[in-house]
Amino acid sequence: MKPEETEQLLSFCSEMSRQLIRNGAEIYRVEESASRMLAAYGYQDIEVFAIPPCIIITIRDDVRNYTRSVRIRGSSNNLDRLDRLNDLCRLVCAQRPSVEEAQARLRQVMEAPSYPAWISYLAHGFAAAFFTLFWGGHAGDAAIAFLCGLTIKRTVSSMSRMNANIFFTYVCTSMLLVLVPLILVYLGLSVHLDKIVIGAIMLLVPGLAITNVMRDVLSGDFVTALTKFAEVLIVAMAIAIGIAIPVGFARILLGAP
Repeated sequence: MKPEETEQLLSFCSEMSRQLIRNGAEIYRVEESASRMLAAYGYQDIEVFAIPPCIIITIRDDVRNYTRSVRIRGSSNNLDRLDRLNDLCRLVCAQRPSVEEAQARLRQVMEAPSYPAWISYLAHGFAAAFFTLFWGGHAGDAAIAFLCGLTIKRTVSSMSRMNANIFFTYVCTSMLLVLVPLILVYLGLSVHLDKIVIGAIMLLVPGLAITNVMRDVLSGDFVTALTKFAEVLIVAMAIAIGIAIPVGFARILLGAP
């Protein structure tokens, strides 16, 4: 390849790797995917180093070294988009399209519409309701948990648009989801506050992050595992603080329920 084509390929692989990490892929899989895509185009001397905040890719040919580093800000768990990115990676390795075509396909994946908002809201509501039933709540508790699920979706979406940090987002979301059943309890409705809160809070538990921590440990990537584990601890602290604040104030001002 010409130097400018190599630079374009490196730029494509860097952007692909960044989007994989941002949408919930494991670090070792990102490194493996980038290496395989570059190897498919004939490069042999490839070095890929990735951690959650950044990725660095270096390739060497007979003339010079090419290095690209990309800063990664923010992440989510968009498994639908992650599946499309994985399909694109396999297509690139198998068919070796031109770099321009590969970049165009990546843009199509990133611009493809996600689930409609109403489906996402319903999914949050029903998930909270069924978790509440699973933990022993009755139909009334499930209905209130459904409202809590809608509250979680709305709050997280709003905080995301404001670019709020993860700690503040989870504190505010936890506070709001507790306030809904707490107000109903003090209005005299017979609801199980603990079961509703536990059922709704399951939506905030970073299950995918915990799974990725274990997979990174098993693959020997301890730096990434520690980074992700710190994020899990921050989320857990934020959830605990967000629950404790409204419950504590309610007990102080209104007496223990």
